[in-house]
Amino acid sequence: MTNMTIRLRSTGRVTTIALSLAVLVGCDVTNPGPVLDEFLAVDASQQGLINGSIRSLAELVTYGAYTNALLAREVFPGGQTGAWGHNVTTQGGHILPGSYGNYWTDAVQARFIAETAIARFTDAGAPANKMYQAHLWAGYAYRVLGEWWCDAVVVSTDPSNTEPGVFESGTTTYFNRAVTNFSAALGLAANADEKSAALAGRAAAYAQLGDWTNAAGDASQVPDGFVFQIETGGEASFGGYMNHIYEAVEGALRSHTQDFTWFKDYYTTTGDPRVPWRDHPLYTLATASLSGFPGGSVPFHPQAKYMARTSPMNLATGWEMRLIEAEAALEAGNWTAAMVIINAVHTRNISDNDGNPLPQWVAADATEAWTFLKRERYIELWLEGRRASDERRWAANGTPGSLDTPDFESQSVLFSANPRSYCFDIPDAERDSNPNLSPAGG
Repeated sequence: MTNMTIRLRSTGRVTTIALSLAVLVGCDVTNPGPVLDEFLAVDASQQGLINGSIRSLAELVTYGAYTNALLAREVFPGGQTGAWGHNVTTQGGHILPGSYGNYWTDAVQARFIAETAIARFTDAGAPANKMYQAHLWAGYAYRVLGEWWCDAVVVSTDPSNTEPGVFESGTTTYFNRAVTNFSAALGLAANADEKSAALAGRAAAYAQLGDWTNAAGDASQVPDGFVFQIETGGEASFGGYMNHIYEAVEGALRSHTQDFTWFKDYYTTTGDPRVPWRDHPLYTLATASLSGFPGGSVPFHPQAKYMARTSPMNLATGWEMRLIEAEAALEAGNWTAAMVIINAVHTRNISDNDGNPLPQWVAADATEAWTFLKRERYIELWLEGRRASDERRWAANGTPGSLDTPDFESQSVLFSANPRSYCFDIPDAERDSNPNLSPAGG
């Protein structure tokens, strides 16, 4: 049994949603339906069901964020193939149709267990704190499903309904269900931090839906220093809930580097502490090889945001909320107000180079303001699994401004031969088992 604590952190203090989240490692909850009501009358049993959802989401986020980093060009691959380095096409930023069924399983399991908890807790008369947690984690599971997948498989929210889900183009339903669950959690929250966790999740879902009035309204209620993190364990196994971005650059792995990314030169020039990279004490070259490089060897300067396999990952922060407010201002045509917010986020940071606050961005018009909004989100949410979804929605909405997209195509044919993906496909296992979906390869 391993303890996992989900932290709600605001400036100057750390609180917890639950004091002890005991996770049964090696016996994950996959079908909580048969759990007896009398079992669920016990507080620890109720918490154990919630922990099943948290564990599935943690495994998804901690490994999927690494894959998202490849799609978003937040890292440059070192040429390694296989488990830690991803397959060749994913290194090139392309998701093969029907792949990553393990991510889908984790996401759907996180959603299913949380919704099962909601249904069973309602029947068992569970206390408000347990209902709060179940709705909160259902909300975050749906938010990730909406951000990471291209399309949806819509199933009943009643866990007793075993009818196969139906295909939906896009992921609007996922975001709407996230909103519903966050709203329920908000009504059950017992303190300011619990309210902020629900508001921050709902604000991000509203932003994805294009509802900027509600997105900004929720975001404005979350304080600057609020941080909601999911813990990553120290499991030394592929697919466990460790921090995979860290693990993939340690020891003999050396699967990716900051060389050739936009962040390499940016951090060198500015010292922005949000996007650090480092010289490795032992290695100067990535492992394996990649076409386009002398001898196939890629220079190796890994990220320094996560420095342990137990480094937590952000699910939501107050500073992300400020950027949602800025984007809402841009959507409303008030680019000067947006720049005030963007610069507040930016200049709070002290340069690692000279110890001074970062200088303000200066925009001459709305298009440049959009560029700085996109850039600031790129920096603020670096390596948190959020960028590919951002780029996908901006492209769909035709938003102005440019992206700081590095030219990987000039470095290796790997990238020119693989068109970029911005989301995951519904996996083959789901397609082959669900009569409502076109079959794999169809």
